[in-house]
Order: sequence, then structure tokens, then C-alpha cells
Amino acid sequence: MVSCSAVGLNGVMSARLSQLRWSRRAPAAVAIVLVVLGVVATAALLDGPSDGSIVRLGWSTWHLDGVVVDVPVSPQESGLRAGDVVTGVSGSRLADGLGAVSPPRPGATVWYDVVRHDARVVTVRLERPDPYPLLVQGWGNLVFVLALAGLAAALYLRRPEEPATAPLLVLAAGLLGSTLTVTAGLPALALATGGPQLWLFHLNSIVSYSIAWGALLAFSIAFTARRPPSSRDRKAIAVAYAAPLAAMAAWSAVAAVAVPDTLRRLGLVNSGQTAVTALALITATVWGAVSYRGNRDPLLRGRMRWLLGGGALAALLGIAGWHLPELVGGHSLPWGALGLSGLPFVAGIGVALRRHRLFDIERLANRSLVYAAVVAVLVAGYAAVVALLVSGLRLSETVAAALAAAGAALVLAPLRSAAQSTVNRVMYGDRHDPAAALTRLGTRLQAVLLPADVLPAIVETVARSLRVPYAAIDLVDGAGACHQATQHGVAVGAEHVEPLLHHGMLIGRLRVSARGDDDPLDPVDLRLIGSLAQQVGTAVQAVRLHDDLVRSRAEVVASREDERRRLRRDLHDGLGPTLAAIGLKTGLAVRAVPGDSEARGLLDEISAEVTASLADVRRLVEALRPPALDELGIVGAVRSRAATLAGAMSIEVIGAESTPALPAAVETAAYRIAVEAITNAVRHSGATRCTAVITLSDGGVEVTVRDDGRGLDPDRAAGVGLRSMRERAAEVGGVWSIRSPAEGGTLVRAFLPTSLGGHDDPADPRR
Repeated sequence: MVSCSAVGLNGVMSARLSQLRWSRRAPAAVAIVLVVLGVVATAALLDGPSDGSIVRLGWSTWHLDGVVVDVPVSPQESGLRAGDVVTGVSGSRLADGLGAVSPPRPGATVWYDVVRHDARVVTVRLERPDPYPLLVQGWGNLVFVLALAGLAAALYLRRPEEPATAPLLVLAAGLLGSTLTVTAGLPALALATGGPQLWLFHLNSIVSYSIAWGALLAFSIAFTARRPPSSRDRKAIAVAYAAPLAAMAAWSAVAAVAVPDTLRRLGLVNSGQTAVTALALITATVWGAVSYRGNRDPLLRGRMRWLLGGGALAALLGIAGWHLPELVGGHSLPWGALGLSGLPFVAGIGVALRRHRLFDIERLANRSLVYAAVVAVLVAGYAAVVALLVSGLRLSETVAAALAAAGAALVLAPLRSAAQSTVNRVMYGDRHDPAAALTRLGTRLQAVLLPADVLPAIVETVARSLRVPYAAIDLVDGAGACHQATQHGVAVGAEHVEPLLHHGMLIGRLRVSARGDDDPLDPVDLRLIGSLAQQVGTAVQAVRLHDDLVRSRAEVVASREDERRRLRRDLHDGLGPTLAAIGLKTGLAVRAVPGDSEARGLLDEISAEVTASLADVRRLVEALRPPALDELGIVGAVRSRAATLAGAMSIEVIGAESTPALPAAVETAAYRIAVEAITNAVRHSGATRCTAVITLSDGGVEVTVRDDGRGLDPDRAAGVGLRSMRERAAEVGGVWSIRSPAEGGTLVRAFLPTSLGGHDDPADPRR
């Protein structure tokens, strides 16, 4: 018997699965519809009669009495010229309404009323459009939309569950369909005849285009949302999809009411589309930038940097080169090349895919980038060669096309090889060039100034040389166990472990992560890791020896200071009171002995010697360790000493009055450094104010002394005081620095670890 709760749970799961399937299928269905609409409109435009002209989509194109046309073919073939204002066709004025002329057949001759300095009426022979001039004009747009569509389709097929793939697919489909339609071009004849050409063109250039930019907004939200997206994120994505289309619907309604003239109304609608496009680009860029600043996930921030960089560059190029000049009535760059401004966006997605594990399709991205680069270069070179041969050498288009095709065939193999090498270097680093990787590592190690920075520099160089997300080094301790010493990045795949040897002895291991779950390290990668490990072993051994030396010195200093504290305590609490008691008893004995007695003289000598011994003991106690440290603590001792140094200068000591017990070596070093820094400020800085801050953080004591004086003299060599402060910090495994800030004065900082063997403090003054 099945319980009601089980039935309810099954119903909920079925509903969620159904909703999930619908959320995956709906974007694909919308994308297919958008592409089909674009193909149908393109076929209608290319199959019908054309006058050889194209009506561009911009406010400056649409006049009260006609439209400005562009003519991609030669004037001899069309009869119209670029820049003509067509006011009527076959005696019917465009200003009186659209669709007043019956559609003529290809081959017919039609009279056009134009505004031109040398003519008012021209004869135009109608033919089916020649696709070649249209492709030459719009090749940049086509390259962009085809590259984006291929990338979006690959993402959707491989990772349909990723939230950002659906809007990217709709964006690519909307841009592909509308770009095909706009490339085919709207002839002036279509305005006079109306019909499917006119409304299919605007259905793609307005509706499909608006859907595409809504998908861009949805993509920016989905890409920056949490995984999985919250209900709030899903609502925002739905609003983003509908916003541009709703804005265009409202704008079209306003234009229909406010502008009675049909031509001006269409021009106003097209200008509104330009404004909506610019706003969508700006909104998506701003959203991404705000999300980037508010996100603390380093992996997602790394992904977003590439995508935002490409998107921002694409938006800037599109707005500055095309949309802004159109809005202000200026001259934009050729509209056929508008798609080139979007290539940085596609490139940003491609780099984010590989370098930051966006969707784990690195191999597919590699091939896609290679073929996209080859196709783009071949198409650009083909078009340039054909144009050069036709215009420069006056060859026929057929001969020029044949020669360009032959040249493309000859350069295809070397071009693909060069593209593959470039993309491999971007995606996989120097794995095919071990010499370059070893040189990079050697150069990086030579630039390292401090031993503590050697291991981080090694793992960072290894990760960048192999383009892997994660590398780490483990060191072997005295018991033979491995402990992680440093790492770079976050592991996303299986790890390869390479032993680090020095003269046959295991001293550590190098761990390198695969590039992704479906992109393991290749044998070429493993050979390069082995070569790098041979060089890394020597550097790691040097770091280990340095760490052992620092640790040994810190242990010696700690033992020395502990012994000094014990000796001071024994002298102060043992020998000192004993000598004082002897002196007191000697004084009592002197009173009981007559003044002329020989014993009286001996007792006086004993009393003097006891007094001198007590003074020696006091000096010895003070030399072993400042008494104020045991009496007042580190902060109180520094404050007491600062009070004796203060004169015209105001000295403030900041710190907790009660501090936990500190190692004797650390406490003494902190006191000596603080007092020496304050003394230098009083004697040499010419300052009026000095502030000393002593704080206990996790793992150590930080001493900061700052004054408002004249700062450091770069021509003056370091004196004994500066060297002693540096040496005292180094003795306990700490770090010390001195500098002159931009706002003036001198800043002395020291961090002294309370545990032996150095520190890893975020406030390290070296950083």
C-alpha cells in the first residue's frame, strides 16, 4: 500500500522534472523559431525583385517624403546611386502610404522619383538580388553571429543544465536570424509594394532583435547568479527577457500615436531599437561590473573578468563606432562591420571557458577557437584579395574570386597550424615547449628577493606555464610525513603527484591539478611536469635549509632569552635578597662592636663589599632583561620608556594593558625594536608627534611606530639602530621594514611570530 506522502512526493518530483525539461526545451524552441524566421525572411528578400538598393535602419535614413538608400552594386546595374533619396516608385509617392504599388516581376523596368542634384526621375531595372555584394558588405556581422551561434549551440548540447546556456542560445539565435535578414537588405521597392518582404524584415530587425538583447540581459544575470539560481534570480531573468521587447512595443505605440507620417514613424521605431540596443549593452555591462565587485568567490571572479572584459570592450566599440553616432545624427562606421565589435565578447567567453572552467568543455573550445580563427582570417583575406584584384588590377570578379580561392587553399594548412599553435599556447601554456617553461621558471626565481617567496613563485609559474587551475608543493618533515607548504588556485580535477628529489632523497612533492573533469593531463603535460620537478627540487632544498637555519637560530635565541629570564629571576629573587640580608646583619653587628675594635673595621669593609655586590647584581639583572617587562608588561614597559624620552615631541603608546604571556625572546625583541624606533624619531626625525602601536594578532606580535617628521634620507646609510632592529626581528624569525609613506614621516613595522620557524601573517610588511 502506497502512502499519501509518497504519492505527493512523487507528484512533486514529477512536476519538477517536467518543469526542468520545459526550461531546457523552451530556449531551444525559441532559438529554432528565431533562426527559421531569419532564414524565411532572407529567402523572401533574395527571391523577390530588387532595385539594387538597401534601406538602412537609422533615423537619418527616413525623411518626410522619402528614404535615403545605399547601393552595394554598381550604379550601372541598378540605376540608383548611394545617397539617393527615393520619394516615389511608379508615380506613387512613398509619403502617401506604403504598399500602394503592385509587385512587379524580375526584369521589369520601373520609374523612380529621386532627389539628386542631376536628376529627378531615374529608370531602374529590377532583378533578383546578387548575394555576393551583400556578403562583401556584411561579412563582419556574419562572422560574429556564426561564431557566437556555434559556441552557444556547443554549450547547450554539452551542458544544457547550466543556467547561462539558455539565454546565450537565444541571444545567438536572435542575432543570427536578424543579421541574415539585415544582410539580405530591405530594398526601397519593398516600401512601395509592401507585402511579406516588408513585414518579415521588420519582424526580424525589431522583434527578433529585441528578444536577442533581452537574452543578453538574462545571460548577464544567469552568469553572475549563484549556483543553483534562486527564485529571485529566476524572476530577474524572466524580466530581463521581456524588458527590451516590452520597451519596443511601448515605443512603437507612442510613435504610432505621435507621428502620423508613415516613413517618419518607421524611422522613429528604428531609432528606438538603436536606443534599446545601446541601453541593453550598457545595462548588461554595469550589471556584470556590480556583480563582480559584490562577489567574493575567486573562481567566479576569474571567470567574470574575462567575460566582462570582452563584453565591455564589445559594448564600447559598438556604442562608440555605430550606435552613438547614429543617435546624434553623425556618420557611423560601415554597418556591415558592426558585428566585428562583438568578437571581443565571443573571445571573452572562449577564454573563460578554458581558463576558469566555465562549462568544462575545454577540448571543444580548443577546436572551436582554432576553426573560428582560421575561418575569420580566411574570409577576411579572401574578401581583401578579391577587392584588391578587382579595384587595383581591374580583373573580373570571377577571375579574382578564383585566384583568391587558390590562395586560400595554399595558406589553409600553415594558417591552421599557426592558429592551433597560438590557441594551444593560450589554453595549455608551454607544454609543447619545455625550454620556454624552464626559462620562465628560472627567470621567475631570479626575480624573487626573499626566501619566503620562492615556493609561491614556483607554484604560480608552474600553474601559468601549464595553464592549470591548481598547483601545490608539499614538504617532507623530519618524521617523513608530507605537509602542504604553499598552493596556487583551486583544484577542479584529478591531481598528479610528482616527487621532488635532491641527490636521490625525497624532500617534497609537486601536486598539479587537471584542467577539468573531462580534460585530464596529457602525457606531454606529465613530461613537462617531470622536467620542472627536477629544477624545482634544488630550489625547494634551498628553502628547506633556509627554514631550518631560521628555526635553529630562533630556537637558540629563545633558549638564550629564557635562560636570561631564569638567571634574572634567580639573581633578583635569590642572590639579591641574600646579599641584602648579609648587609643588614653586618650593620647590626657593627652596632654591637666597639668603635676602636679591630673587628669593627672588618665589618665596615664587609658592609661596603656587600653594597657594591648588590649594585653589581642590579646592573647584571638589568642587562640580562629589562625589569620593566616583568613589572609592567610589554605595553607598560614601552610607555614608561617613552615617557623618559618625550620632550617637545608628543609620544603615544597604544596597546592592551593586559597581554597573555609571551616568549621571552619575542617580548624582549618587541620592546627593544619599539624603544629604538621611538628613540630614532626623537633624535633624528624632527617630528612633533610619534605613535607606537603594539598589537597581538594570531601567531605573533606586531609593532608599528610612526612619526610625522621629515622621513628617510635616501643618501644616508643605515646606522647601528636600524641594523639592530632588523637583526632582532630576524633572530626570532620575524620581519622588519622601514619606509616613508606618501603622506610624510617614517613608518617602522615589525612582525614577530610567537611560534618558532617563521610566520604567514597577512599584515607582513613585505607585502
